[in-house]
Amino acid sequence: MERNTYYIQMHPNMMRITNVKLDDNTIQYGVRATPEEKLELEKRMDEVQRDDASPSLLLERVHDEYLEEDAKAGLNMETKQLFQKIYELGTPETKKFLEEQGMATF
Repeated sequence: MERNTYYIQMHPNMMRITNVKLDDNTIQYGVRATPEEKLELEKRMDEVQRDDASPSLLLERVHDEYLEEDAKAGLNMETKQLFQKIYELGTPETKKFLEEQGMATF
């Protein structure tokens, strides 16, 4: 099945998938996904949002390059699974960024 490019946008109070890339000041992860993979990503995002970890805390942990590794290890299982899927489907830029942040593998 054909893969399309989507952008996962993470804001302090919400996450969403769109086919439109926003400006570079917005936190977004590019992925190449089939419609089924997009649905799986949406399901994982819903699970993360339902959990008690807020997206703002998630963003703070992922993008704070000075945070200790044990703080990143504190991310819940749903969040880890989401980032694993984002990495798996990620564009080269997304994969590089997640690798630099230590978020490519858990």
